[in-house]
Amino acid sequence: MLERWWRETITGQRAGPGAALARALLTALALPYGAAMRANLAIYEHGLKVRTHPAIPVASVGNITLGGTGKTTATRRLARDLVARGVTPGIVLRGHRREGRGDVLVSDGSEVTADAEAVGDEACMLACTTPGALVAVGARRERVIEMLGQSGADVALLDDGFQYFRMQRHVDLVLIDATFDLGNARLFPRGYLREPLDHLRRATHVLITHEDLAPATQVRRLSQIVSRHAPNAPVILSRHAPSGVYPVDEAGDIAAAATLAGQRVLAMSAIGNPASFEGLLLQLGARVASRLEFPDHHQYRPEDWARAREKLRTADADLIAVTEKDVVKLPPPPSDLPPVVAVAVDLQITSNEQAWEALVGSIYEAARQESAAS
Repeated sequence: MLERWWRETITGQRAGPGAALARALLTALALPYGAAMRANLAIYEHGLKVRTHPAIPVASVGNITLGGTGKTTATRRLARDLVARGVTPGIVLRGHRREGRGDVLVSDGSEVTADAEAVGDEACMLACTTPGALVAVGARRERVIEMLGQSGADVALLDDGFQYFRMQRHVDLVLIDATFDLGNARLFPRGYLREPLDHLRRATHVLITHEDLAPATQVRRLSQIVSRHAPNAPVILSRHAPSGVYPVDEAGDIAAAATLAGQRVLAMSAIGNPASFEGLLLQLGARVASRLEFPDHHQYRPEDWARAREKLRTADADLIAVTEKDVVKLPPPPSDLPPVVAVAVDLQITSNEQAWEALVGSIYEAARQESAAS
C-alpha cells in the first residue's frame, strides 16, 4: 500500500493539498539523499576507502532507476552468450524477498537445488532457464563470488550491482527502459532515480530495453541524454522478443508465441514494470481483457487465485498469461480457472550489436586472463 501511495504521489495521480504537500516533502528529502549518494561514491573515487577485489572478474548488470528494466532477461542473455563461448558464468543475486538466509548455491550449472521461496523468484528462474551457468544468492556479494569461483565459475555476473560502489568490476552495464522519461527524472524519494544522473559516467555500456514499446523520437532523445552523461559508453538498443508460450500446470511443448493472437487474456504479473508485459501481449495480438498486478517479487499464495477469479467475473478471458518470473512461484491453479500460460522472452539486440559482441568478448578475455594467471 505504501509503495502504491508513493508511486501515485510522485507521478501526480494523487491530487489535492495533501498530495501537493507530500510532493514538497519528498522533494526536500531528495536533497540529502542525493548528497549522501554523491558523498558515498566520492569516498571510493578519491581513494578514502579502497574497493574490494573480487575472487574472479565481475560484470555488473544494473540500473540507475527504480522499477523493472528487464535486468533478469539481460543477465540471462549475457550468461547464455558466455556459455556459448566456453565460459562458465556465476550469477550473483541478493535473493530479494526470499525467506531463506545465508549464502546459497542455487544451481551448479546442471542441477537446481533450491526453490523460489527460499532463494527468490529471479534466482530460481535464472537457474531453471540458464543451463551451464551457476547461480547463487547472498547478502555479501564478495563472499558469494568467492563461493562461485570455488564451485567452478570463471566470471561473476553481478545482478543489480551499479550502486555497489565498494567492489571493483570489469564491466558496468546499465539498463534503462525506453518508455521511461529520463529527461524529466527526479531523485528518490521524489522520483525514480536511484542516484544522480551524472553518475552514469561510471557505466562502461548502456543497454536501452523495450525500445520497441516507445516512439522512435523518444528513443533517440533517450540515447542523446545517455551519451551526454556517459560519453564513453556504447549505447545498445534491445527489445524483449517472445520466444514461445507454455502451460504452467503440466509438462508440455512450448508453442509459438503467435498462438496468443486473438485470445482474450488476463495479464497477471508480479514484476517491476507490468506495463511492459501488457505491451508484449498486445504486440502478440492478444486482447488484454483485464490485468492483475502484484508487487514486484510477490510470493504467490493459493488465495491469490481468488483475486484472479474476481477479475474474471467482470472480464471474460480465454487464458491467464504470466511471465517466466511468475512461473517459479505460482501455486497450482484451480481447475475452474481458464488455462494459465507463461510467455517466454529473450533479449534481442536491435541496434549496435557489435558493441554487445564486444562486451561479451571483453568479459570472455577477462575470464581467460584470470584463468591463465591462476
